[in-house]
Amino acid sequence: MKESSSARKLTIVFAYFFCLLWVPINSAQSSSTLLTSENKQRIEWAAWRYAVDTPLLLETIQWLRVLTQESKDSEAIAELSRLEYMRAQLEVNKQRRIELFESCIAIADRALALNANDVRGLFWKAVAMGKIAEDSGMLNALRLIRSMEELLLKVVMLDETYENAGAHRALGRIYHLLPGFPISFGSNQKALIHLQRAYELFPKDVITRAFYADLLYDQGQKKEARHHADFVMSAPIHQEDELEYAEYVKIARNVASKTNDRTVKLGNFIRFQE
Repeated sequence: MKESSSARKLTIVFAYFFCLLWVPINSAQSSSTLLTSENKQRIEWAAWRYAVDTPLLLETIQWLRVLTQESKDSEAIAELSRLEYMRAQLEVNKQRRIELFESCIAIADRALALNANDVRGLFWKAVAMGKIAEDSGMLNALRLIRSMEELLLKVVMLDETYENAGAHRALGRIYHLLPGFPISFGSNQKALIHLQRAYELFPKDVITRAFYADLLYDQGQKKEARHHADFVMSAPIHQEDELEYAEYVKIARNVASKTNDRTVKLGNFIRFQE
């Protein structure tokens, strides 16, 4: 019996969709398949242990570079930017560190070219710009920080909870530390809005509490500032997080010491025992 025209068409349609199911995972057509649960776990593990297992971080970066080489998956590419940021954090040579942060930005731009609203890409580009600003001269730093502000405000609009309200935290710190008008755009009022919101969303976040304590102290709210500083200094810190959190514990210790409380203990981290 001859196959009807309708049947032939139906066979072709099924064959077409069957072929789509077998597109290689790193191809441009598989934009929504790269961040599987297994791949996410691999990325998160490397991100968490980046300060204590550099070989694992580098291996994961190389794996993700290959995986995203021909991909149009903006989220996966932005995750590569995130890992590159962590790699740059470990670099002690200033010039090389700047180059690595610039690489992070370039990868984030690649993700944003595919999706201008990719929260991951926006966030990691912004914080990498902030790190470059720390290593740059004043004029270059101010130029970068204004662009950084725009990116972070967009993150807040799209997903204010990303990275434990990381955009709110960063904006609060920027507004607090920058000089105000006419020199720059610093504002303790804006800083308070963002850090209060970050605290509301993630009250146990060590970074938020350190920044909040510092701001409150400068505003004369010493008792409240000390409360947040004490939280940071007594928070259990995983060994994997010690490098990253050292800066924030230092901020909290400084706030606590300025309260002139003789009971302040400038001790070491309290490690979380598994």
